[in-house]
Amino acid sequence: MKVLFASDGSACSERAARYIGKTLKAHVNDLQVTLLFVDEPMMPQVKRALGKDEVARIQRENAEFHLRAVRRRLLRAGVEFVEAIDDGDPATCIAERTAGGHFELVLMGSHGRGALGNLLLGSVTAKVLARSKVPVLAVP
Repeated sequence: MKVLFASDGSACSERAARYIGKTLKAHVNDLQVTLLFVDEPMMPQVKRALGKDEVARIQRENAEFHLRAVRRRLLRAGVEFVEAIDDGDPATCIAERTAGGHFELVLMGSHGRGALGNLLLGSVTAKVLARSKVPVLAVP
């Protein structure tokens, strides 16, 4: 099963990583996990001024910082994974990657703000649920 694990490095993402290590790994044959971090987009002028190599370096550092605990949890559980970094609107990037990556499941942590919180604050998970062509599992 090919799983896209979208992580922002939060405690919610750590719970989702624990779910992968304890539940998915035990019940899914041929588990293939792609760990995706979506970085905040830079203004086009800044990208041009920095250049592609510097922008890529900054994105790798941001991913390293945000994914440290999630990566460690997956490794301790013996889950093999590859990493991907994107930048832009998280929900759009996640939905686009699922469309082109032949994934069977999107897994992400949910902050669990509830309906009122999502209405006022927005929710990446809710947006991915609305846009994804594959099933989305939100781990609270």
